[in-house]
Amino acid sequence: METKTRMRTKLLRIVIVAVAVFAGVAIIANFVSKRQPPARVEVAETQKAVRVIPAQNYPLVIEAAGFGTARPVRSWSAVSNVKGSVIYRHPDLESGALLPEGTLLLEVDPAAYELALTEAAAEIAGIDAEIAQLRQEQANVVSLLELERQRLELAEADLERTRALVDSGAMAQSVLDTQLRATLQQRQAVRTLENQINVIPIQLERLATQRDRATAKQAQVARDLEDTKIRAPFDLRIGEVKVVQYQYVNPGQLLFSGDGTEAAEVVLQVPMQSLRRVLGALPSGDTLDLGVLDADVRLIGEEQIWPAEVIRIANGIDPATRTVGVVLHIPQEDSMADPLADPPLPKGMFVKGSVRVPAPAPALVIPQAALHEGQVYLVDADSRLERRDVETAFRQNGLVVVTGGLEIGEQVVLDDIVPAIDGIRLMAERDTDAEQALKAAAAGETP
Repeated sequence: METKTRMRTKLLRIVIVAVAVFAGVAIIANFVSKRQPPARVEVAETQKAVRVIPAQNYPLVIEAAGFGTARPVRSWSAVSNVKGSVIYRHPDLESGALLPEGTLLLEVDPAAYELALTEAAAEIAGIDAEIAQLRQEQANVVSLLELERQRLELAEADLERTRALVDSGAMAQSVLDTQLRATLQQRQAVRTLENQINVIPIQLERLATQRDRATAKQAQVARDLEDTKIRAPFDLRIGEVKVVQYQYVNPGQLLFSGDGTEAAEVVLQVPMQSLRRVLGALPSGDTLDLGVLDADVRLIGEEQIWPAEVIRIANGIDPATRTVGVVLHIPQEDSMADPLADPPLPKGMFVKGSVRVPAPAPALVIPQAALHEGQVYLVDADSRLERRDVETAFRQNGLVVVTGGLEIGEQVVLDDIVPAIDGIRLMAERDTDAEQALKAAAAGETP
């Protein structure tokens, strides 16, 4: 009995489980038969907006830039050539003052040199008097000698007649002896005058030498007297002044210094490769015509620019920096007229300079920002990104000269695309402002 009851309970459980399973399957089947398929969503391909410019040739100005320090072309140090007290000092003789050429700046007491000049003139006058006296004596001796020679001729004739008479016995020997003594005395007189005439040229030469020495002394004193007045040899900007009025100065003492205002000079240290490109663009010939180069200098961080002229290229290369010295001449004469509107280039100012020459032919240039590790980004005919390797010659002023890998008219992307994947779709917009800026940079125009 108990066994039947257990079997009946077990069977009831099985029936309940079966009914529950059947009901679940029916519910699931109902849900499956009524479900809707998922909606299909079309995903559109995105486009990235970029700025582009067409690749094209532009007139190119090749430039070499460097740095240097300004200095005046001419400098002057006033050194005293005389000694004495300073009796005049220009009231504007101070550091930084601008004084025109010929201005009397200092004067040393000239009294001692004026006295020495008077003494030299008196010495020369005395020598001239001695020379005049000696020449007059020479003329007198010459006249006297002529007379004495005539007397000697008469004495010689008398001696011959007397000797003939003595030989014939018509005259005594004592008369011949007396005539012979008179003739000998006359010969001695003539010889004395001849010796005196021979000595006079030697005396004149000695006096001429003394006169030359006195004249040289006079010229030296005259120069010393002139050196007591110190004038500006050219338009000056006064530097350091080391003398005051009434100060006693000695020869060789530095009084003050100054710099010329007509021009300045800058030695630019230019990279050798850049300078070689500029010189290589010059017209070929036997010599380099540096006059065709355009140059200027400017203060670093300022807008002030001074036109310059290339006058020479320094010899040698700096082994440490591999730069070459290019000497620039900067006229400063106009700056003296209006130093506020056109200020002079200050001495010792560190400046940046440029040397330029037009390239023989237009060149294909792109902005330097458009070059990405030797590649450019292009927009192809399907408005998709194409990355391409290009060959470049050099870079300057934010642009790159391309020599291969890029064709005229191709659309160069200016923006940096991240990520830059070939084939992505682009929406290109031509940037005319960037084109104008690129053209101006290629032509060497200052922005």
